[in-house]
Amino acid sequence: MHKKKMLFSVVSLVLCALLVFSACDSGNKEKKEKISSTSAEEIVDAGNENNVTENVTTNQPVKPSTEKLIALTYDDGPNSSTTNRILTTLEENNSVATFFIVGNRIDNNTETIQRAIDMGCEIANHTNGHKYLNEISDTERSTQINSVNEKMKTDFGYDVELLRAPGGKYKGVTDSVGMPLIQWSIDTNDWRHKDTSKPRSEEQRQKEMNDIIDDVMASAKSGDIILMHDIYEFTADMSEILIPKLVAAGFKLVTVSEMYEAYGQDMKNGEVYFNCYIKEAVHSVEPIPAGEYYVKTENGGGLNLRADATTSSEVLAEIPDKTVLTVKEAIKGWAKVSYNGHTGWVSTAYIRANTAG
Repeated sequence: MHKKKMLFSVVSLVLCALLVFSACDSGNKEKKEKISSTSAEEIVDAGNENNVTENVTTNQPVKPSTEKLIALTYDDGPNSSTTNRILTTLEENNSVATFFIVGNRIDNNTETIQRAIDMGCEIANHTNGHKYLNEISDTERSTQINSVNEKMKTDFGYDVELLRAPGGKYKGVTDSVGMPLIQWSIDTNDWRHKDTSKPRSEEQRQKEMNDIIDDVMASAKSGDIILMHDIYEFTADMSEILIPKLVAAGFKLVTVSEMYEAYGQDMKNGEVYFNCYIKEAVHSVEPIPAGEYYVKTENGGGLNLRADATTSSEVLAEIPDKTVLTVKEAIKGWAKVSYNGHTGWVSTAYIRANTAG
């Protein structure tokens, strides 16, 4: 009888252990399932900033298979009236943009800047006083750039990461700015049509606006950076039409930094960026044959002539679009050419054979 009681006790203990193990395993499965269906943001909000969050957020970015990304950029602001109208339009269309602000306008527009930040827009640097960077001293250039970054950090706790040179005049200063330089692939020339520039009827004003919108819609493609200026009523009016049109055409409007990250392209200090077009990896192409070629950069910008066949090597010169070059030597993705007294390497992704027509 005593042996039976002991046997019953042992069996009971085993059953209890199995039940406890099963419950723990079920809880772990439920926890894993919950984590796998939770976004990185939700995990951080819950306070679980452990390996799970790190694993979720440190995956290498890849090009989205279905999304067409495009970046609207606005220069010279902010302006409480027009910038806020643009922000409202962006908000209504679940979109964001990058605002290249002028530092001496910050104090009078703090609420507008904070609203843009809260919406997820990107604030970028357009110097403190809209000075042409290639026409001022090294000391003044540093002050023009750094003062904006420091003020944004002090007043808003915001880290500015991108710079646009006023007037797009970046040549000769890329090595001294310490930030990626953002140009554009679509220029709306909206400033030419601002309301104070010339007398016109309302019908003419609307026609000019529609012409710009039609041009943008006809040429817009994934990876484009569009240039506008948020200090004009004309641009605010135009944005109220253009932004919904872009969204309706299937574009997702993101910040410049978001677009480069999503398409897996790094931005480096001192480098100049016109667009974020996705190209076939140049290292997968066979060496091109010797012969005559011409530069084709797609955005009208220059092609870097580099010291070595790497994108991180020294830039010896910038070769203008449509320049004819003679290739005598080539490796996968690169061609050796001479230009303006320099001999170096250019990416074969930006040259075409035969004629410069």
